[in-house]
Amino acid sequence: MSSLFLSAQSFWEMVFPKDADGNFHFLGQVSSMIIITLILSIIIIIIGLKIRKLDPLGKTPKWLVPIIGLVSMINNFTKQNIGKRWKSYAGYFLALAVFLCIMNISTIFMLTTPTSYIVINFALAIITFFIIQITGIRSQGLKGYLKSFIGPVPALSFLMIPMNIISEFALPISMTLRLMGNILSGAVLSKLIIGVAGWAVIPAMPFINAYFDVMSGIIQTFVFVMLTIIFTSMKIDDSEKIY
Repeated sequence: MSSLFLSAQSFWEMVFPKDADGNFHFLGQVSSMIIITLILSIIIIIIGLKIRKLDPLGKTPKWLVPIIGLVSMINNFTKQNIGKRWKSYAGYFLALAVFLCIMNISTIFMLTTPTSYIVINFALAIITFFIIQITGIRSQGLKGYLKSFIGPVPALSFLMIPMNIISEFALPISMTLRLMGNILSGAVLSKLIIGVAGWAVIPAMPFINAYFDVMSGIIQTFVFVMLTIIFTSMKIDDSEKIY
C-alpha cells in the first residue's frame, strides 16, 4: 500500500513539479506555450492575408518559397503514407511540425522550452493517439478495427487482445516520455559541459547551443511527426493508400 502511495506521489510531483521554494515549476513552460501559440496564430493570419492578395499567375515572392517547399514536402510525404485521404491529415501534420519545432527551439527566443513539461507533451501525444484510432475505425470499419486486436491466429486471441490493447495505450506514453527525455537530456548535457569546462567553453558556446537548442529540437520534431504519420498509416487499409 505504501509503494502505491509513493508511486502516486511521484506521479503527482512529475505532473505538478515544484522548485526549492515550493512554487510550481511548470508555469514557465505553460507561459511559453501560450506566447508561442499567440505569436504563431498572428503570423499565420498575416501570411494568409498576404497570400490571398497575391496574383496566382504572377511571380512567387521570395518569402513564400520556403513556405511552399515545407507544405509540398509534408503533402508529398502524407500522400505516400496515407493515400487518397491525405488532405484530411496533411494540415494536422504540418501544424504539428511547425508548432512542435518552435516549442523545441524556443530557448533561442529566451523562452522556457514547453516540451520539457510532461503534460504538454502528453497533450500532443493524446491528440495523435485519437487520430490514429479514429483513422483505424474510419478505414477498416468498427468491426474490422476490433478484429485487428485478435491478430492473424484466432486461437491465440486470448494472448493477442490484451497485448494489442496495451501496445495501443503505450503509444502516447512512449511518445510523451521520448520527447520529454530527449529535450531534458539536451539541456542537462549542455549544463554539464558548461559546468565542467567553465570559462574555457565560452568560444564553443554558439556551437553547443546550435546543437542542443536547435538541431536537437529539429531532430525531435522530425521523430515525433514521423512516428505520427507512420502509426496513422499502419491503421489504413492498403487499398486506400493509392491516390
